Amino acid sequence: MIASGLAISMLVASGIACAEDDSMDGKKLYQGNCASCHGMNGEPTEMGKSLKPFAARNHRAIAQYVSRDELRRIITYGVKGTAMEAKKYTLDPLQIDAVIDFIKTFEYEPDLANGKARFEAVCVQCHGVDGRAQTGVGAKNLIYTKLGLEEIVHTMRYGRPGTLMDSKRHQLSNPDIADVANYVYSLRYNADHKKGKILFKENCQSCHSTAKGIKLISNAASSQTLSEIDDHTLDLRIRHGRHVHKAGKHVNKLSSDEIQDIIAYIRDELK
Repeated sequence: MIASGLAISMLVASGIACAEDDSMDGKKLYQGNCASCHGMNGEPTEMGKSLKPFAARNHRAIAQYVSRDELRRIITYGVKGTAMEAKKYTLDPLQIDAVIDFIKTFEYEPDLANGKARFEAVCVQCHGVDGRAQTGVGAKNLIYTKLGLEEIVHTMRYGRPGTLMDSKRHQLSNPDIADVANYVYSLRYNADHKKGKILFKENCQSCHSTAKGIKLISNAASSQTLSEIDDHTLDLRIRHGRHVHKAGKHVNKLSSDEIQDIIAYIRDELK
């Protein structure tokens, strides 16, 4: 009986210990490993703001726009040249995921007015005031971008190697980046497939009876179907045609927005 009672006591004690185990509590792990610089709500503390050469970044502003993989890399390996050290020596992979779970609970309300102001200060030289990039430097037309908010934020944070698009991490704060990304996203042209149907009938139907019936002229290096090519390539096909003396001559009067409407109609028909 004594042995049985002792065993029960040990099981109860073990259960209490497990219940009090904080080793996988993302909030407490964040508090112990991140909050001194980044704050419990993801906004840098005074100590975090004073770090050199770069202040701690605002987690809250971009928590919903940065992928788990990127957060895992930053937490695991740190950021070279900053006070952000690798946590792989103090946290195991499951604990790092628990911290990420907590970071992903942060919410941020973007300020589009600030996004517009920062866009005009940093981005218009290449992308133009309206985002259409008619500046002659080869920047992307943001009006027709298919990038999501996460991809826009990533591009702003790290740039695009081999292009003039460099990292904006040291020009813009994380809230600024989140605001600009949301502002850029708001500029996107919402193509109208109903207008596209009318435009297709007026400009394309004399050669292509239906959108589904369009056949791509392929070569040995390309055997893609219409549904496989991206919108940019389809835009070029419509805008410039496959052969100068045939396709393309009927659409030279179409605006870029109208071409996007036609593409929207074609995509809708291919569903």
